[in-house]
Amino acid sequence: MYTLTLPHMDAPVSVFDLCQAHAQLESDFNVGGWLRERPSNQRRMMSTGSQLHRMKYRDSFRWVNVFSDRDEDGDSGDEDVKDVYFINVLKWGLPIDTEMRAFIGRRYTPEFLKTFPHWSQP
Repeated sequence: MYTLTLPHMDAPVSVFDLCQAHAQLESDFNVGGWLRERPSNQRRMMSTGSQLHRMKYRDSFRWVNVFSDRDEDGDSGDEDVKDVYFINVLKWGLPIDTEMRAFIGRRYTPEFLKTFPHWSQP
């Protein structure tokens, strides 16, 4: 399996989990069909979906509930998708509603959240 070591992540992340997180980010935060805050989208002027399609990634049978509690079956894949998703929300300064703010506050420590300039606890 192909993995990548990412900032803020304790262990390497599967490339498939990374792609899934980005597909869900674009689905949830796109404006006019693409996620403008993502740096590579700005450089290429193309959507994450276009980039994933070019890589032949298909997420048709998987969708992760990013607001669910931690998996109890020991499968770290969904947890990695959630972490990549929320870390990018914080890093790119995407809009955070009340539900997401509460979930992020429960999921991560205050010390960890202080590393993201866009995070502020009300």
